[in-house]
Amino acid sequence: MIAEIVHAFRVIFGLIFLFFVPGYAIMLALFPRKDELSPIERLGFAGALSIIADILTVLFIDLVLHIPTTPLNIFLSLLTLTVLALLVWRIELHFIRKSEEVQRSDENK
Repeated sequence: MIAEIVHAFRVIFGLIFLFFVPGYAIMLALFPRKDELSPIERLGFAGALSIIADILTVLFIDLVLHIPTTPLNIFLSLLTLTVLALLVWRIELHFIRKSEEVQRSDENK
């Protein structure tokens, strides 16, 4: 009974991670400002970018790095891609805020 519930949660969270999370992180890196896309567009881009990122990541680790494509290796590579995309997004936000502060300080002079 408990094993079935754990398996169901694993499948649900695995599908969410596979079809949404990496694409959403990449989409945040590509469009860091909230007003650039509507929420529906963000969901659409996240789904499409996730599928593309999944395919390209698996091809990269298999053909270029010659790492066996086990579920754990695929998960770890997608997790790495997601973390890198989130890091790029945070750096972009930092530079956007800095440039806005500079523009405000120039306007006040």
